[in-house]
Amino acid sequence: MTIVRISTYFIIGTIPILFASVQPWVWSFYALCMVAGYIIFLWHGRVSPNVYASVPGIKLALGSFFTISLFLCLPLPPMVLSFLSPVRFQKVTSAWSLTDSHPAWESISYTSRSAFTWWVFLLSLLLFFIVLQDLFKDRKNLKIVVFIMIGIGLLEAVYGLIQALTPSLGVLWVDYIESYMGTARGTFINRNNFAAFINMIWPLALGVTFEMNGKVNSLKAILSSDRLNRHALMALGVIGFLLALILTRSRAGISSGIVGFTAFMIVSRTKKKIVAAQTKALLYGIIVLFCVYTMTIGVGPIMDRFLAVDADGGFRVLIWADSLSIIKDHPLGIGLGNYENVFSVYNQSFVSDKQVMYAHNDYLQLLIETGWLGFFTLTGGFIFFIGKSFRLIKRLDSKVDPKRYFFAVGAFSGLISMAFHSFFDFNLQIPANCLYFVTLLAILSSCTEHAQNHKSLKSTNNNLVNCNLLGSISTARKRIFN
Repeated sequence: MTIVRISTYFIIGTIPILFASVQPWVWSFYALCMVAGYIIFLWHGRVSPNVYASVPGIKLALGSFFTISLFLCLPLPPMVLSFLSPVRFQKVTSAWSLTDSHPAWESISYTSRSAFTWWVFLLSLLLFFIVLQDLFKDRKNLKIVVFIMIGIGLLEAVYGLIQALTPSLGVLWVDYIESYMGTARGTFINRNNFAAFINMIWPLALGVTFEMNGKVNSLKAILSSDRLNRHALMALGVIGFLLALILTRSRAGISSGIVGFTAFMIVSRTKKKIVAAQTKALLYGIIVLFCVYTMTIGVGPIMDRFLAVDADGGFRVLIWADSLSIIKDHPLGIGLGNYENVFSVYNQSFVSDKQVMYAHNDYLQLLIETGWLGFFTLTGGFIFFIGKSFRLIKRLDSKVDPKRYFFAVGAFSGLISMAFHSFFDFNLQIPANCLYFVTLLAILSSCTEHAQNHKSLKSTNNNLVNCNLLGSISTARKRIFN
């Protein structure tokens, strides 16, 4: 299975590089790689049929979502279409009358080909999640994937810092977007999408730093340990992530980073006083160094951008207002990837030559494209998964298994950050961000599965003890009465 592991590492390590794989031919290639990896796993019989057992509610949620979104792509008889989507049927009828053609079967999706191709990509992400679940049973694979994500994130962060310090530097060979000059973008073009990418990775780096810290019992032991250089290196890496995040000048990204940091601190609270003291000391050290670095480069332009009231907020509000009309007319949705085509018809408030491709709100776009049923199944499943994972993380012992504990905390914080940021941008419409989001889900699921298995094992042991105790009592009674 070496080829599958190498393919997985290749996908995670390269998908952000070519402009976050936004070009269809790029993400189609990665989708093919993910499907091929899953087929090889099936061929070798490695995929367990109970792969979702540790992910509460995800089987029902994902099954319903993929069924609904695929149904929107299927051609339907005119009578059925008129019942399920009257507005879509009216537009199709108008097209038939203009072209003098006979009524034919049509899908609820306005462009069924676009809807189906994006559906296939999402399906490949689901298959990739299943493969990751199997790979992460081996702690070595889990560690390698985490370090690949951190390594790629550091390269992107350093590139973003250079872009911020060298305003004339573009993204790879693209340099025509003047509004983004002087900000950190990495290879993502859009600084907001880059900020979301950073926010998914730096909590993992912080978790790795704390995981190293959890292997010793005192601050004195840390100073005398050969791991001191690793602590310093990881702390500098976290500072680099945070600096790149600040220099994106993305207000939603910075706010989401604060939300993710808050989630990390809430989840990582521990009853172990020694570990808690070390965690606070390390955290305060990172904050102090970050402040020193930030003051040396100056934060005036960043604060001006963060506090400014410009057209961006009104731009989003106008898009959201017009987008609500779409869902009003299409309660079952318009099909995946069809927002750009349909919004141009409903665009009444925002008049510009610029084409609006996304709703700048992942939740709203999901609602519009998949309807109320698809929206509630997917978001409901995610909320249930996050809530269950939070409780399972609390059962993990940071002293016994610091690696899985802090990896879970980092993945959880990155997911919370992305979930918050998605209210204001279209981050999950970017293939690289989407894949890293799924990878965080797999990391969190794999790490919390240990807590679930530990609970089941403990319950089984208790039952055995009770049975043995009852058997001993019964034997003693027989001896007494005999």
